[in-house]
Amino acid sequence: MIITARIIHALCLWSVHTASIEAGRSRRYWRHQAPRALRVCQEVARRAQKKGLDPLEVIAVSYVETRHNERLVSSAGAVGPLQALPKYWARKGDRDHITAGLRAWAYYRGKSSGIQEAAGRYNGAGEDSHYAVHVATHFQSLKMVYRVAEWPR
Repeated sequence: MIITARIIHALCLWSVHTASIEAGRSRRYWRHQAPRALRVCQEVARRAQKKGLDPLEVIAVSYVETRHNERLVSSAGAVGPLQALPKYWARKGDRDHITAGLRAWAYYRGKSSGIQEAAGRYNGAGEDSHYAVHVATHFQSLKMVYRVAEWPR
């Protein structure tokens, strides 16, 4: 599926807006954090598309993992907007942690029959975990936005 830059922008706006609603964020969020989250989301989606991955799936993972924050580091050492563990997924020559996260998602997606199963494997919590369900739910909302954005004007 090839998605235009305009559609990626709309999908990422929806995802960032959803994050702001869930967290009860204020105008300060929109002034300071949302612009960076939007840029990160768009970069993740563009690079996923270049690697042949579904951008909607990767946006959903980035949303659930970090709300599109590239600076988070987990207690386990996972980094970047997709929270990949560098010791397993980073390679020499990677320009940032997005590449490692996309590599990890491609691996788990290739071993799974659906997004919820892949998300459960990616996170390690299992297909029926809250995490996997949350990724699948956000993916479904992005699909609805995609359909609306594709309607002829």
